[in-house]
Amino acid sequence: MALISIALVIFLIPLTAFAMNVIAPKSRARTASYISIILLLISTILSSILLLKIGSESAVTRMDWFTVGSYTFEVGVLLDFQGVLLLVIVNMVSLLVHIYSVLYMAKDPGYTRYFGFLSLFTFAMAGIILSDNLLMVFVFWELVGLSSYLLIGHWYSKDSAAKASKKAFIVNRIGDTGFVVALCIIWYQFGTFNLDEIQVLMESSQLQNGSWVSGLSALPAVWLSFMGIGLFLAAVGKSAQFPLQVWLPDAMEGPTPVSALIHAATMVAAGVFLMSRVVVLLDLTTLAIIATVGSITAFMGAVAALAQYDIKKVLAYSTISQLGYMLIGIGTGAYEAALFHLFTHAFFKAALFLAVGSVIHSLHALKQKHNLNIDAQDMRIMGGLKSNLPVTFYTYLIAAFSLMGLPLFSGFLSKDALLVASLNWSAAVGQLAYGVSLLAFATVTLTAFYMGRQLLLVFFGDFRSGFSVSEIQEGGWHFKVALIILCTLSIGFFWSFNPFDYMSSWLLNTLPAKLNSTPQFDLEVRDATNHSFVGVGSIALVMAGVLLAWLKFKPGKILTFAESDQLSFLERVSINNWYLDKFYERTILSFIRWLTLVLAQVERKVIDRLVNSFGWIGVIFSFVVGWLDKVFIDGLINFSAFFSSQVGGMTKSFQYGKVQSFIIFALVSLALIIFLIL
Repeated sequence: MALISIALVIFLIPLTAFAMNVIAPKSRARTASYISIILLLISTILSSILLLKIGSESAVTRMDWFTVGSYTFEVGVLLDFQGVLLLVIVNMVSLLVHIYSVLYMAKDPGYTRYFGFLSLFTFAMAGIILSDNLLMVFVFWELVGLSSYLLIGHWYSKDSAAKASKKAFIVNRIGDTGFVVALCIIWYQFGTFNLDEIQVLMESSQLQNGSWVSGLSALPAVWLSFMGIGLFLAAVGKSAQFPLQVWLPDAMEGPTPVSALIHAATMVAAGVFLMSRVVVLLDLTTLAIIATVGSITAFMGAVAALAQYDIKKVLAYSTISQLGYMLIGIGTGAYEAALFHLFTHAFFKAALFLAVGSVIHSLHALKQKHNLNIDAQDMRIMGGLKSNLPVTFYTYLIAAFSLMGLPLFSGFLSKDALLVASLNWSAAVGQLAYGVSLLAFATVTLTAFYMGRQLLLVFFGDFRSGFSVSEIQEGGWHFKVALIILCTLSIGFFWSFNPFDYMSSWLLNTLPAKLNSTPQFDLEVRDATNHSFVGVGSIALVMAGVLLAWLKFKPGKILTFAESDQLSFLERVSINNWYLDKFYERTILSFIRWLTLVLAQVERKVIDRLVNSFGWIGVIFSFVVGWLDKVFIDGLINFSAFFSSQVGGMTKSFQYGKVQSFIIFALVSLALIIFLIL
């Protein structure tokens, strides 16, 4: 119970920070941001204590949420090793981003709003991690989507930022339709959303005569695949996988610290984490699809990064590529390796984004000082910055080496684990499955090339903005503290005492294996020969990519940057991200616009006319009814009144009040009756 109490405190801390920043007046904005940092520091410490105490055990607590009919939905907290470890990483990265942002956003008019949304984002991610059932996960999943929309569109007065935030929100909703479909199937088949109950029920379910049987429920076996694909579609949207990766590069329109937070251990990692939570629900067909899409995305993201000149977009496409690697791990059954790369990637990618943020911040200061018309994110105006930005350079260098996958760095360990898993899986499945390994290995060289290119263009050679590089100044301690901590956690020794062997990693040997009960190929059956072959081969591929970058962009070489109409085919494919945006623009969006115009015409010429016709019919009918009412109904009533009045007038003349008259009328009437009878 003590562990659950600590988890609830961790869960509520960022929500408290959000509320505080929302209500804080502008005069206390800086104070509120520092209090947020203190709160997140406490949350990080508590998360670390929780990690030490949880070990390989798990803890669950629940309480009633709401009731529908006879069923009561529950809300609860699930604590296990991988979840608590990600909680530590999310809080730590968020803490460092908060510290970094104090300086980076110091002059921003939306300072308080920015820190409030950072805290809301952290709260939503904590909700995904700690939720013990998929319905709660979905609630926080949507809150993460809302938070990212608010952060990406922080500079909403800028048209490109407003469009980028809407694009991210809409594309993620497309993926979330799969989540909703999967939830419906899960509820029908299992009657619960609780993760531990689903685990037990799924392990006891069977495929019999083309049916998927679980307890008293049975569905056609194809619905098992539909459920897994629906969950994966949610991850495709959130983790920016093919074909929904188009939103992530545009998300760079938000502040750079936001990019670090989104790309490191929060939003984009949520998709991979969800897959690890529901891996028991994924059949072999779904796993093969995941591995295939992951490999395609890894390769496409790396190619898209090759020719970019926006310093942040290179890293954005790199994130897409690395997330593809993680999903290769999920699809090939290397569940531990996928999470391992998720955790190592969180630190070196956050370090890279904050390092380029330091570069952008320095160039922006130069731009304002001299009133220059330059793009502070364009690598073509950079160069030679390592001498004036030493902390930024060395921290970037360590993080870049880790991303490339060089020995002694964390990325080498986790990436090699994934490469070995993909090769073993391909060998076991055979035939076309080798395409997954081929794309994974090709991506290694591409990654080394685009990171080597960025490193050389930004930090080496001559400063190409037309000013002396001596005018560039590095940011203060807020930047340096965050960068040093993140790059330190990108060194291999932190993850394994033997930085050349991922099999000795404490994390890989600690992560609990909760894999699907159907046959899968995980790291427990890895081949030592393949391990050695992959390790040596990946180093060779990295060196080949770095060498190619050096030959093309080495210091002292006169660099020429071709205009858009002079680019090679590969460069055009890269800069335009495989023309996905244009393809969607000319197909789906064009169709939607055409359909919108058609529906508008139908509404105007058919529906509106039909409604107007009904209106005229109603008016005419009302007029006819009014005329009938006036002529016949009112006429009949008026005639009755008139007739009654006349009869009354006639009969009253006989009423004189004389008894003699009454006797005479009676005798005459009696005589008349007798006459008629006779």
